[in-house]
Amino acid sequence: MTEKKYLYKIDDWVIYQPSKHSPKKRSVILWVYNDNRNMYDYEIFIDGEGKIRKVMQSSLFPIDTPTY
Repeated sequence: MTEKKYLYKIDDWVIYQPSKHSPKKRSVILWVYNDNRNMYDYEIFIDGEGKIRKVMQSSLFPIDTPTY
């Protein structure tokens, strides 16, 4: 079994888009599930909605410009 490479770490801001036709939502990484026991890769907080979701890495994208 190969080791999964995680692109993001806790407190990184990302874009969350669960499917191609879903709206993009700014989110922050709360937790990285870096073990093989969990189906999900990350736990995120969706900014503006106040929701916490467990997500796969494939639904996250980098934010191109820094947010200060």
